[in-house]
Amino acid sequence: MNATRDRVVLAGVASLAVASSLPPLSTLLVRFMLTQMLVQIPVIFLAAASLSAQIRLPTQTRWMRWNAQGAPGLLFSAIVLAFWMTPIALDGAAADSLWETGKIVSVVTAGISAGISWRLGSGVAHAFYVGNMVWMTVTAGMLYQESTERLCNAYLWDDQAITGQALVGVSVVLAVTWMLEVAGRNLRPLPRQGRRSD
Repeated sequence: MNATRDRVVLAGVASLAVASSLPPLSTLLVRFMLTQMLVQIPVIFLAAASLSAQIRLPTQTRWMRWNAQGAPGLLFSAIVLAFWMTPIALDGAAADSLWETGKIVSVVTAGISAGISWRLGSGVAHAFYVGNMVWMTVTAGMLYQESTERLCNAYLWDDQAITGQALVGVSVVLAVTWMLEVAGRNLRPLPRQGRRSD
């Protein structure tokens, strides 16, 4: 039952990612800064990360040897996502189809890398990745919402400010959710003490 549900969810996310990568939906999503940053890019990334579970790479491949502990792959993923938070990248994707294609390919690659690397990484690597992503996203959000000038030529200042506020809010929610999940996994109930007989 759970396996069937997981397959249905995965198929739905993958279908949404494909739709958001192609016109007309992709054209609509990149029209607004909010939907490009908080809908299109995350959906494509999460779909690629989820589908990475179906990829089986031999442990002796050069990439797997380089990424043995998962940290390099997670760092690569973070760098790619950080780039697509910058004004020049968002403007390029909104104005040029080649930039948009490059965004989709790079985000898919980052998602696959993150998915594989997450399974290889330790708790320390996971904490570093999540902490780094939250810090970068909050920083970008604060920059966008506090700037008195338009940083992206393709988007209005109001869109920029709303997107900045949403980035901060979503980052905080995801960080708290992840910490609660980790705490729930690590906390174990104390064993019950049997009653001592007199």
